Amino acid sequence: MEQQAHITGLMLHHVYAPLVEDQHVRGVLPAPPTTDAVRVVLGDKGEYAPERLAAYEIPLRTGDELRTPHDIAALLRTVHTGTHIYPRDKVSTVMGMTLFTVDPATVTPAPFTNDDWTHTLLRCLASPSTEERPQARLCGFLFLAPDRLRLYLDTEEALPGITAADVRPGGVLTALLAALPSLLDEQWLTTTDTDDPHCSRVVDLTDW
Repeated sequence: MEQQAHITGLMLHHVYAPLVEDQHVRGVLPAPPTTDAVRVVLGDKGEYAPERLAAYEIPLRTGDELRTPHDIAALLRTVHTGTHIYPRDKVSTVMGMTLFTVDPATVTPAPFTNDDWTHTLLRCLASPSTEERPQARLCGFLFLAPDRLRLYLDTEEALPGITAADVRPGGVLTALLAALPSLLDEQWLTTTDTDDPHCSRVVDLTDW
């Protein structure tokens, strides 16, 4: 149930932002307990008619480990694009929707995208899973290029004012989040000669 909740949390983003092409998440359903799976419903934005929605049942486990929410998203992106042939016993209906039972062994998950990485990073900074005040508080962000994101951060440890940190989508997210507060103080990475009026300084972490 905890993993189901994590998956639901990620899928909320795709109610408004399409998961793949023009397809949005229209529901996340806990599958019957005996199946140990999650069911995700896809369809056009604002669609409610069951006959126009497709539900995909994906096992929560891979060996002895649980699939992450991003694993589920990657599998959904693959099975909902192109042509996929399902055996008759893998296609049924639930609540008026066509239900496809996905066999992950036959599916190559779609790669993690820059937007996936960026959304995860921003969500971790804006809504950290801790009751304590984050060391680096996210005050804003700006997409500068497909491979460059500017984070506007406020931290008690760094110099007064807003610090902008330029990062590249991708890489080791956990390591960057852990190191970010201390990197904001690194003078050799910092420039105050910036045409950005929204910050006092810019820290270049694109090669970190």
